[in-house]
Amino acid sequence: MQFSYKLFFVFFFNSFFSYSQIEIKGIVKDSTNVIGFANVFLTNLNNEILTGTITDENGVFNLPVQKGKYKLTVSFIGYVDWVINISPTSNLDLGVITLIESSNRLDQVIVTAKKPTILRKIDRLVFNVENSIVGIGGDAIDALKVTPRIRVQSDAISMLGKSKMMIMVDDRLMKISGDDLINFLKTITSDDIKSIEVITTPPAKYDAEGNIGIVNIKLKKQTKNRWNTTINFDYIQSKYSQFKESISIVYNKDNFSFYSSLLHTDGLYSFRTENGNTYYPDKYTNSSSKIKSNNKNNTNLNFGLDYSINTRFSVGFQYFHSNSKVSNIGQNSTKIFSIKNYSIQTFSDGVNKRTNNNLNFHSTYKLDSIGSNVTFNSDYFNYNSNKDLIFKTNEYEDFTNYINDSYNSANNLSKQDISNYSIALDVKQVLKKINISYGSKISNTKSTSNIGYYDLTSGTLNLVLDKSDKFKYTENIQAFYISGHKNFSKNFETKFGLRIESAQTEGYSFNLKKTSSNNYTKLFPTLYLLYIPNKNSAFSLNYNKRVTRPNYKTLNPFVRYINPYTTSEGNPFLQPYYTDNIELTYSHKNNWSNTLYFRKANNIYGQVTYISSDNINSETKRLNYYNQFSIGLYESYSFKPLKRVESYNSINIFYKKIKSFLPETASNYDGFSSFIETNNNYVLNKNKTYFISFDFWYQFPQYYNIYKFKGYYNFNLGFKALWFDKKLIFTMSASDIFRSFKMKNTSVFNSINTSFKNYENRQSLRFSLKYSFGKNTNKIKSINSSNQEEKGRAN
Repeated sequence: MQFSYKLFFVFFFNSFFSYSQIEIKGIVKDSTNVIGFANVFLTNLNNEILTGTITDENGVFNLPVQKGKYKLTVSFIGYVDWVINISPTSNLDLGVITLIESSNRLDQVIVTAKKPTILRKIDRLVFNVENSIVGIGGDAIDALKVTPRIRVQSDAISMLGKSKMMIMVDDRLMKISGDDLINFLKTITSDDIKSIEVITTPPAKYDAEGNIGIVNIKLKKQTKNRWNTTINFDYIQSKYSQFKESISIVYNKDNFSFYSSLLHTDGLYSFRTENGNTYYPDKYTNSSSKIKSNNKNNTNLNFGLDYSINTRFSVGFQYFHSNSKVSNIGQNSTKIFSIKNYSIQTFSDGVNKRTNNNLNFHSTYKLDSIGSNVTFNSDYFNYNSNKDLIFKTNEYEDFTNYINDSYNSANNLSKQDISNYSIALDVKQVLKKINISYGSKISNTKSTSNIGYYDLTSGTLNLVLDKSDKFKYTENIQAFYISGHKNFSKNFETKFGLRIESAQTEGYSFNLKKTSSNNYTKLFPTLYLLYIPNKNSAFSLNYNKRVTRPNYKTLNPFVRYINPYTTSEGNPFLQPYYTDNIELTYSHKNNWSNTLYFRKANNIYGQVTYISSDNINSETKRLNYYNQFSIGLYESYSFKPLKRVESYNSINIFYKKIKSFLPETASNYDGFSSFIETNNNYVLNKNKTYFISFDFWYQFPQYYNIYKFKGYYNFNLGFKALWFDKKLIFTMSASDIFRSFKMKNTSVFNSINTSFKNYENRQSLRFSLKYSFGKNTNKIKSINSSNQEEKGRAN
């Protein structure tokens, strides 16, 4: 660890010492006023642009350069260019530079250049939401539904071909997941989203954890000296009802920016029905369950602050908090058909309380005006969960006659506390021949789990020690990376990187008196190639290596009882597994993308349910037990069949081969499968205030681990209206109209066939009302120019 900290600070100070440049500064104005956002750039003797910047609101510019001979040009629309030859050897103050109005100056110049809706970059695909209909009056979830490679199913977000996915907002990772993440994304309006970046093979800069994809939501640059407030009300009706209310506030004044959102949820969380069949040699069992989960005044709070100390240095922080209480009521009936028929009835009642806190401090120092910078992030994360589950079980002969002394009751308590601290430093340097990035990260995680099993059969609480346990887990990770990005020509560029991660883990079970530890250091290379032969075509080749580590719950060895015959347990000896990913993509006219991908992973861990013909017990365990290889073709195509219609379509065809190590299962599982999806949006009127939409997807049968899933599909409809100058938005949507999103699977274990199906209350009708209002905080007149994008890149 001492070596890691030393190397961390070497990276930090090296970024400053390597940039001992001189500085050119000045103030740009005309005959009466200063000129903000004027272009200032240097060219060499061949008139090639080397570097540049823009003036701030006060007309001031600071331009770091190396010693040499240059031509400096200051330009602004409607004025004659100001040009001077310079050979600086030390800091140079040009004082006030006065621009002269051009004789053919125009009173107003409006230049518009529409970006392509879908753009291919060397390591990511960019979906420009602001060019799409979904960028009007929706939220981040609506935008993600039509983003290539992204799949949204009942508010669960995934990336095709990836086992996990991470969300970033403006390049900052959101360390939340599940319902907390969904609720947060619904507070971001699609009108505020500039683009969504889809990163299927993450570069070396990002953690090597998991066979994941990354989605980076880039927000529009907030207008200075303005505040805006959005209030949203949602009513969702399925089998039961749910209410959601949220408010978000954005305030920008000079160099200060504040943002905040608050979401409250109350009502049904989920209603799920399950049915399973097990076919033993001498008997047959049928199990049916109903589980109702209800929210109890859940809240999500997010706020942050950013401040620009000067044109180079900015600091800020972000805080996220969620608090939830979910009640779970379940009923299970298991019938056993044999020579002597009998049944088991189980009723359960439980509460799950969760709190989630995330705090981030960040700062950015700009080394120059062409993109070189140093960023620093410090994060704290804490997750706390308290589960209380009481179950009561009775057994009946011939399904109706109570069996004496068969009553069994217990209270299964579970508490988990997870905390993580991390610091990361990233440096980006834009050089003449290559752009390089390097950095380091240190992370420490502590997890404590307490599970208590109390027998309630006699009517009093009796702690059962051999069914109770405390488990502690610690994890330390040190990571360093370096990557380079080079344009060999206007048609060909490459990006390469190497990340090294060293991990030390230790878990201890107090009940078992057993310690498990694992220390390892691995290299994770990345490579990207991009070739653009013409304006309509682009070829890219990507490769990376990833590691997937077990989550903290699966490492806990404790056996959790669902009822006396059904248990679930973790495994402290689970090993991480590694995945190699290769993708070859061809893009045509920025609306048609073709990706051929290969993935290979060995010694994958997963969930297995053990059953035998001796009894009806069911034991779910976590094991490293299979290898997997997959090859697939992903196609996406977007077009406008009519002037007011947008259509986004995709198909994923893949072959998967799974090799299991377990003697109780078949050794090989393989087959082809496919996923198809279409999202369509229609503008009903010329003013673009009324919209309808529909989306449909179908998942063909496929293998997932050793389980074979049958096909299923989903169909949704939506309507949206914008009133009062688009400040008031009304949305109505119907989800899973045909109740077709049903999961069904079959498997064979110990030569025993099983089948299972479940359905969650995905069929629903949602009504949403959103109102936005705001105003300027001063009377400064905004200046909109055609190079607003370039300004953003220069800042």
